[in-house]
Amino acid sequence: MKHRRTIGLYCGIISLFALCIFRLHYIEASPFLAAAAQDQGRFTLNLAQTRGGIYDRNMRLLVNNQSRFVASVLPTPQAMSELYRVLPEDERYAVLERMRGGLPFALELDTMDINAVGLDVFEVPERFGLQQIAPHVVGYLSDEGRSGVAGIERAFDEVLREKGAGVSASFQMDAMGRTMQGGGTVIERHNMTGTGGVVLTLDANIQLIAQRALADGAERGAAVVMDVHTGDMLAMASVPAFDQKDIAASLESPYSPFVNRATSGYSIGSVFKGVIAAAALESGFSPSRSYECRGYINVDGQIFRCNNLAGHGVLDMSRAMQVSCNPYFISLGLQLDPALLLIISRNLGLDASLELAPGMLSQRGNLPDLDELSSPAGLGNFSFGQGSSLATPLQMAQMMAVFANQGSSVTPRLVEGLTENGISLSQSAPRFASTSVLSPQTAEIMRQIMVDVIELGSGWPAAPIYGGAGGKTSSAQTGQWEVDEYGQPIEIVHAWFVGFYPAQEPRYSIAVFVEGGRSGEHVAAPIFKQITDGIYALGVGG
Repeated sequence: MKHRRTIGLYCGIISLFALCIFRLHYIEASPFLAAAAQDQGRFTLNLAQTRGGIYDRNMRLLVNNQSRFVASVLPTPQAMSELYRVLPEDERYAVLERMRGGLPFALELDTMDINAVGLDVFEVPERFGLQQIAPHVVGYLSDEGRSGVAGIERAFDEVLREKGAGVSASFQMDAMGRTMQGGGTVIERHNMTGTGGVVLTLDANIQLIAQRALADGAERGAAVVMDVHTGDMLAMASVPAFDQKDIAASLESPYSPFVNRATSGYSIGSVFKGVIAAAALESGFSPSRSYECRGYINVDGQIFRCNNLAGHGVLDMSRAMQVSCNPYFISLGLQLDPALLLIISRNLGLDASLELAPGMLSQRGNLPDLDELSSPAGLGNFSFGQGSSLATPLQMAQMMAVFANQGSSVTPRLVEGLTENGISLSQSAPRFASTSVLSPQTAEIMRQIMVDVIELGSGWPAAPIYGGAGGKTSSAQTGQWEVDEYGQPIEIVHAWFVGFYPAQEPRYSIAVFVEGGRSGEHVAAPIFKQITDGIYALGVGG
């Protein structure tokens, strides 16, 4: 009996050893487990991760259009020697300390002209370069650069992540956790073409013209250029701008650089006289209607003064627009139905928010309600753009486009669609049909009146070098005060010029706004001219 137990125990031990040997053989032969073991012995270094492209209407990249160089550095004597040669003296010590850590690391360089064992250099896109195009439209990224915080970067964050590219390097490690020279560096590239992304309606050339014109003529302001036939936004500029590469520094800048003034509401002023004139024409008034300006108008005991205190004398509608006569348009507005004025104002694009991209909204602006317009003084204020009326430069461009487009209103549009290859659209954003809001006869009269403002009136500084234009100046009182350089209180007055180009068969509606600019004639109008002259120089205007 005892002998049998001994034999049984012996057989059990032999079986257990056989099972262990079989198991070891299985582990050794298993490709899955072998790969897992190998992975545990590798170190992976992420060198670069980019996002999809943001393009203008001509497939010109607005981001990722400059390059930087990133190296994967394996701590080797050869790599250290080569880096010592190319690095500035003040950076060498820090790199040496990183090499002493024994692990590979990524390092940005100024050149690809290096060659050494342990160094692999890659050219990768720089998201935001030195020339930043439409930063308020494009937006910016979070600190780690992986998600969009504002603008198109935020509106299409998921798409831009998906269309991004990446490059990584992995290295073989020994049992001590050190990289093995000759162990084989494996470079992995993901979607390195990186051509997919979002296509905007902006024209990069026109956008840069608008940005430069604003920078030359305004500390704070905006400029919008819109296609009068389609509503496509060709330029949307705002100053001051923030630095997309250094958001923290921009937080300390004055004048709120993160505010997109192109889509923010401001006091309108005399540009609104175009709405009053159009409403009067639609109500049956003749453009030859005359009125004698004596330098003021009394509305139920409230005196409204003209910009010419001596008075303009007898004027018709066109001449009143040329000299921006307040009493003429107040007297005209008092004869119109307030409800009709509000309807036409809204039909022209005022008092409405626009979604330019998913979740990317323009401000609504403001129009007074019927109660405010029920008093003659309230209606008088409204008739020359004062009081509670607010509008965005985008809305003003939309309004002026109606006069240039035979009475049809177009919906502003910023996104053209998506692309997979950076050459053609793979998906188009919807277009909105134009809507007739004024009769063609009214629109043609208004177009000619606006041309006369530049050719014969206060808009003369806006006259382009070629092709003519139409438009209206505005110096909008705000009721807000600041202290001037002499310590004296002074009212903040905004400067506007809103017009179209060229004069005959207009293609572009352009709104220029200068916050606190005081004079539409002398400050905003020259910026308009610079933009139109720039468009003409491109060969697409006039």
